[in-house]
Amino acid sequence: MKKLLLVAIILGVGGYFAYAKVLRPAPKRACDHLAALCGESRDKDSDDKSCTEFFDELGKSGGEENGKTATCVLEAKSCAEAIGCTAGGAVKIGAGVAKGFLDGFQKSVK
Repeated sequence: MKKLLLVAIILGVGGYFAYAKVLRPAPKRACDHLAALCGESRDKDSDDKSCTEFFDELGKSGGEENGKTATCVLEAKSCAEAIGCTAGGAVKIGAGVAKGFLDGFQKSVK
């Protein structure tokens, strides 16, 4: 019985770490990594959703860029590098908005 309990505990802890480090979506892991690199304490129950909203918006406007930016943040070794990754993602959002504006403008002028 003790062995079974020990195996269950080990599987539970292993499952948690697998979820936290691998299975959880990259944007959520990227937000935690960004907070850790920049020295911010990020609570799991925090009401601040700006980071995840940023990645959601990036996914809506940039398609695959959402994953590229999150991967860039996850691979960053310093706060400045991670901020650079998010700045690049923000430029992608702006470029997508500008392209949509110009497409709509062209349609209305024709």
